[in-house]
Order: sequence, then structure tokens, then C-alpha cells
Amino acid sequence: MAEREIFQGFALQAVDPKGRVAIPADLRVAAERNSEERQVVVGLHPVDGCLSAHDVAWSKEKYERIDRREQQAADRGEDADGRAKRRAFGQVEKAPFDDSGRFVIPPFFKMKAGIQKWAFFNGAGETFDIWAPEVLLKDESADPGLREICEYLCQAKGVKL
Repeated sequence: MAEREIFQGFALQAVDPKGRVAIPADLRVAAERNSEERQVVVGLHPVDGCLSAHDVAWSKEKYERIDRREQQAADRGEDADGRAKRRAFGQVEKAPFDDSGRFVIPPFFKMKAGIQKWAFFNGAGETFDIWAPEVLLKDESADPGLREICEYLCQAKGVKL
């Protein structure tokens, strides 16, 4: 597999009434370099109260990783997690983005994450997270450094939550 760009960095982006938001430039460039398709795959984060997104090419790598884990479990005589592929590929939506990185956050996921007028993006390596700042700042189990960055960006942009 070709070397992948990783998703790194953070930004606070405005979300319009239709749910459109721009992927921050560094994250968008990584998505464009990783995949020929100008789309992101969006779903709920498996642990945190945010969304998790990635380029389409990562889906293929993720499938191969899950498949390997299933085969390794079978080789050990164990049952594999039969729901892993369903969660990874059935509970997501593709969202195309334009030249400036603007895309519409899928409505179901926007609602589940509590995203309204602002979205906090955070790179996470193979994926990136999209938080409602209100949710992140109230989540005492969230990474304190991440909360601090989000709070700083809100103050810097004059965002009142």
C-alpha cells in the first residue's frame, strides 16, 4: 500500500444552516492525497461523543484489517466480532466535498453529535474527529488538552456557546 498522509491538526469551523462546513485545509489535503474520490466517510466515533471521518481509501484498509482480525480469531478457534464490519461500513455515510473542502454533514450524524453552528475538527491519524464544541467542552472524560484547544479557539473567534 502506498504511504498515506495522516490527519493532523485542529480547527474551529462555522456550520451553515444547511449543515455545510469546510474541512480544514490540512485535513482536506490529506484526504485528497489519500484517495482519488473527493468524499469523506462519516460515522459516530466508537467511544467519544463526536463524529469520526476519513477518506474513502481508508475504508479499504480498514476492511482488510477487520478481515485479518476475523481470520486470526478463526485460526485460534475463537468467534470473531460479527458486528465489526456492520459498524464500520453500514453505520456510515459518504459525503462529497468541493474544491474548498465544503461538505454537508450527514443530518443523522449531525444530530447525534449535537453539531449546530460550529464544528471543532481534530486530526487523529488515520481519521479525524468532528465535535460539537459544546459537547466537547462539557465532556469531562475528553482529553483535557483537546478541550483546552477548543476553548481557546472559541475565545479567539469570539464564539459564545
